[in-house]
Amino acid sequence: MTALMPESTNDQLLTFFIGEDEYGLSILRVREIAEYRTLTPVPMTPAWMRGVMNLRGTVVPVVDLAARIGLEQTVVSRRTCLIIMELDVETERVVIAVMVDAVSRVVDISSDDIQEPPPFGLGVDCVPGLVRVDDRLIVLLDLTAILSSAEIMDAATFLPSLRNEAADARQ
Repeated sequence: MTALMPESTNDQLLTFFIGEDEYGLSILRVREIAEYRTLTPVPMTPAWMRGVMNLRGTVVPVVDLAARIGLEQTVVSRRTCLIIMELDVETERVVIAVMVDAVSRVVDISSDDIQEPPPFGLGVDCVPGLVRVDDRLIVLLDLTAILSSAEIMDAATFLPSLRNEAADARQ
């Protein structure tokens, strides 16, 4: 069984587009979907770290998923969305936003629907499999593998210092 579905034989995927290609991830990791909003860039971060956003008083790092997986940076359009996710990193739960071109749908799949990933590309850790839905091949992504634990923790530990600096500036 893949890392995508560790405990059950049925799962739901949130599918989304990067360019013309459809990708999917387990809905269990998704907290919410938000419209794109203006981001605050953070100096000295990788190009795929597009900045941070304020989500109801919480500063959340925003990752450009296309850029992170080696594609061109996302060009913001009226369909650009932010998928707000909760990832477990070591002993902490980290909230992170992933920028995609458009969110598509939620689909039901079973572990039997998942095909082995190709032996090339992002790698088995990042792509736990492929699934065919309505004559489209959807690439499944494992974001905890795509964003290394160190990268997620760097973003998570950077944010409290950013909040503290903002609070000090207001005083």
